[in-house]
Amino acid sequence: MDVSLIIGWLPWTLMALGILGGCYLLWRRERWWWFYLVPGVLLLSAVVAWILGHTVARELFAQDLNTSDQVWTGVQIAAMGLFVGNLFKTRWWRKIIAFFALIAVIAAAGNQINKSYLQYPAVGDIFGVSSDQEISGPPPVNPKHSGAPLPPGPLASVWTPTGPNIPSDGKGRVSEIELPGTISGFQGRTGWVYYPPAYFADNAEPLPVLVLMSGQPGNPGELITGNRLQGVMDEFASAHNGIAPVVVVADEIGSDLANPICVDSPLGNVDTYISKDVPNAINAQLEVDSNHAHWAIGGFSAGGTCAFQMATNHPDIYPNFIDIVGELEPTLGSRQATLDGAFGGDEAKFKAVNPLDLIQTKKFPNMSGWFIAGSEDPTFGPGMKQLYDTAKAAGLDVYFWESPGTGHDWGTVGAGLEHVLPWLGQRLGLTN
Repeated sequence: MDVSLIIGWLPWTLMALGILGGCYLLWRRERWWWFYLVPGVLLLSAVVAWILGHTVARELFAQDLNTSDQVWTGVQIAAMGLFVGNLFKTRWWRKIIAFFALIAVIAAAGNQINKSYLQYPAVGDIFGVSSDQEISGPPPVNPKHSGAPLPPGPLASVWTPTGPNIPSDGKGRVSEIELPGTISGFQGRTGWVYYPPAYFADNAEPLPVLVLMSGQPGNPGELITGNRLQGVMDEFASAHNGIAPVVVVADEIGSDLANPICVDSPLGNVDTYISKDVPNAINAQLEVDSNHAHWAIGGFSAGGTCAFQMATNHPDIYPNFIDIVGELEPTLGSRQATLDGAFGGDEAKFKAVNPLDLIQTKKFPNMSGWFIAGSEDPTFGPGMKQLYDTAKAAGLDVYFWESPGTGHDWGTVGAGLEHVLPWLGQRLGLTN
């Protein structure tokens, strides 16, 4: 289960088996096969892959699939067509081999798509969240904690966590958490929490909060998959006596393919959910700092777009933000589709909540944040730079960083979080 799907022997093995499987599906001696079926299958596959990569993808994800994903999708469709062809005028044993050849091609092409996003780092990650740091749920809130006021100064400088319940391995813990849409009515899926080691101290103090959101399509567990969040936060905590923010992963979309764009609209009251329901649920279930100057929000892709929306529409709740390869503006595929689907066709309502418009018309004296792009992301990278340039020109305290060698993928998320954590520690009152 720990074997890598990104590097090492398994990806090469999958590719080799896929090539062999493709050759087997392709090879037959009959003239009609080469003159009619193969050209027809390849043409049909290319057309269907293009439709899926553009028309369908734009409808579902508000953006086109990148070229490599379309190519590998076309390979999978072609393999299915060739497999069907191999069911006719062939012996029984060829049909059986053709089936396994089809599986090999689909697996090889699917893993190439997986590698482009770094979605599943290892085999076990395909089957969902798996972490040796997982606990059953949020520990009970202890009213005895945080009784005496601390001296002024960064928390990591004035507080030494103590007690036998601090994890001996120096790692934080994670658990699921329910974040009900009590006020909004929005049905967010079960979230996740990262608890730094200091959270379990006998002399525990309220810790600052970082709310994170995944992309679309996606789910909250993706940030926990492969220990991608835990690894970054544990490294920060180990350098600060086990102290780090409590990280809550919330669901801003409701289902894998939904796209309610983080506003209150007929698509769902996501704005109210993230700005009211999620903070209420966090404060009720976790021992965290109630001072929202020590709260931050961030996200990947659609989650990054939502993070900047929350920061500009609710700077009193989330004055600090991390937008990792988000969109230039919330979108359902085009400006007109967005207006029609979420704002009743009223552009003034859209501009009243659109971050790109808000930062040019309002002041945000207490806001600070980062725009993170991948150097290999030609689709979202320019938008991140444009948002940064516009925000900077408007006088906001913002920063831009480009992750080298990564694209619109989880590699950019991990590198981006690691890059901004020193800044975040200072903004949230943890470090100098």
